[in-house]
Amino acid sequence: MNRDVLFAAQKYDMLSYGDKIVVGLSGGADSVALLLVLLELRQRIGYTLLAIHVEHGIRGEESRKDAAFVEELCRQKNIPCRICPVNVPDYAATEGIGVEEAARILRYECYQKAAEELKQSGAGSVSIALAHHANDNAETVLFQMARGSGVHGMCGDDILIVRPLLCVSRGQIEEYLKKCGQEYRTDGTNLDINYSRNRIRHHILPELSVINEQAVSHINQSALLLQQAVSYMEQETKKAVQTCCIGG
Repeated sequence: MNRDVLFAAQKYDMLSYGDKIVVGLSGGADSVALLLVLLELRQRIGYTLLAIHVEHGIRGEESRKDAAFVEELCRQKNIPCRICPVNVPDYAATEGIGVEEAARILRYECYQKAAEELKQSGAGSVSIALAHHANDNAETVLFQMARGSGVHGMCGDDILIVRPLLCVSRGQIEEYLKKCGQEYRTDGTNLDINYSRNRIRHHILPELSVINEQAVSHINQSALLLQQAVSYMEQETKKAVQTCCIGG
């Protein structure tokens, strides 16, 4: 798996010497695998890591145990770690949005704040590494399709925020952690199909894989082609504007 991630990181220029990388670390399988891979690749590439764990204020004692697990893992791996407590239920109620969306917004705010602080300290190039993998990206595409999205939504996740695991599947991640003998935390809410993404994950993607076992890979390929098409159209539009517009 490390070889696949290294190839993707080099191809898309995601990881570079001297970078400061903020790692979103929930304690779940995906983010733990991301941390381990980044630790191994760090020896080759040469960057520094800061782990950020967002405690959502949703799952009580289980959530606090997740935070404790992350702190201990980072202590063992000698990685700086920051715990960021937020109150997702209150934020969701105040903003009139769903819990899923509220959690996503607050997570990204915490990651962005950490990245901005590193920039202000003169740290040089700073990026945010998230643990989205191929299955996650397929879920994003299907979710956007279901709710009625334009072509940008259909592209899935891009790499403006670094996502080194987009090239691997959830199955590969689980196998990697098993070989490493690395434990991780399991969020019970990930099984609740009242959440749209969980319904896609546990019901729709498995059914699509029955139709074609390469369904996740094919959805990701389609998303990449759309990304390339959108990028090309945006570049050509800029050229046309520059050609046609006359300065006042």
